[in-house]
Amino acid sequence: MLQRPRDERPERIGLGTAALLVAVSLLLVVLSGTPPVAAARSIGGDAIRAVSEPVAAVGESLAGIAVGFSSATDLGDALTAALAERDRLAAEAARVASLEREIAELQAALDLRATTSFSTVAVQVVARDFSLERRVVIVDAGTGSGLAVGDVVIGAGNTLAGRVISAGPSSAEVRLVSDPGFSVTAEIAATGAIGLLRGRGSNPLLLQDVDARWEVPVGAQLTTSGIELSPEIRSAFPRGLAIGRVAAVNGTGSSIVQSADVEPILALDSARTLLVITNYRGGLPAPSVAP
Repeated sequence: MLQRPRDERPERIGLGTAALLVAVSLLLVVLSGTPPVAAARSIGGDAIRAVSEPVAAVGESLAGIAVGFSSATDLGDALTAALAERDRLAAEAARVASLEREIAELQAALDLRATTSFSTVAVQVVARDFSLERRVVIVDAGTGSGLAVGDVVIGAGNTLAGRVISAGPSSAEVRLVSDPGFSVTAEIAATGAIGLLRGRGSNPLLLQDVDARWEVPVGAQLTTSGIELSPEIRSAFPRGLAIGRVAAVNGTGSSIVQSADVEPILALDSARTLLVITNYRGGLPAPSVAP
């Protein structure tokens, strides 16, 4: 018997496999509506969903995280903008408050200038020299405006602020009442008690050498005594300038003199607008050169 060539077998096997696949496909189409095939298809769909749904959930979570980062960035930007606006408004409020204070001081100076009988020059404080032993301010007017050493300086409310101690053409130094080197004879308006008032830097003013027989009520106002014997012999300061109020009395029952702490009426360390009296000359006259 003759044998067939071996290379024809793979071809027959390939044709047989193809025919089998076609038959199975036709059978599945015919049986696709039967319950077993539907159940198998359902099981397969569930398996696919079991795999795909977690993947989709992970995708949604990642998308949510991205949105969260975007929202956090937006919130950070909004917070930065809000803080910047707050700082701007705070700076604006501070500037407005400063202007309002300056306006109030200028108005008080104008009111005082309109009511005082003295000739005055309005000045602005441009620098301050404050230390433990010094309370001096620099003002923006000098000899060119009529200022001279010894001129009395007053503030709002007809209060004593200090005295000019040096003057140049366009500026002058004013020693404030609070300077330790400043002193003035003061009177308690309510009782007539007289003492020597001295500055103590950042501490309250000190009223000294008050006769213990005189009452020194807490809260009583002090003014310059302004003793005047004649137009040529009078106090270095005009009479009646307000200085401060008694804060505490320091004398004891056994003392022949008493002292008191005095709080100045004028905010000496922060005052910016002052008036310099240019037509008052006080103090003792210069000694005669005649024998």
